Amino acid sequence: MTQITILTNSVNGGDAPGPEYEGKFLQISWQGRDYLLFASFAVHRYHNQILGQFCEDNAIAHRWATEESLEVADPNLIVTGGGRFRINQSRKTLELWDDSQVYGRFVERGLREKIAAAAHPWSGVTLTIR
Repeated sequence: MTQITILTNSVNGGDAPGPEYEGKFLQISWQGRDYLLFASFAVHRYHNQILGQFCEDNAIAHRWATEESLEVADPNLIVTGGGRFRINQSRKTLELWDDSQVYGRFVERGLREKIAAAAHPWSGVTLTIR
């Protein structure tokens, strides 16, 4: 099983918006690693904004062709899909659903095991996929 890295974008680089919040996420592969990128609605409202932030943070060549269209120049970055999430950190529950209009639905297969094995505080949550 390929290990996954979970990254969460928070408001102004600080803590999460609270013990329970919602947002969007992307499932990507880059340089042989799998990633789940989570962002609350307060940080990014669209999946391509999450990807743009990841590119910025990792110095990956990209450009905004329009306000809504992001072009990534690195052929090693593959977007598998996306969706929406809700985390309740006090109850230790994570819910994933929906799909990205631009990138399609995330791949469920093996995701539960990858999240459980991740080196991230969310690795111990009860995951619901709908």
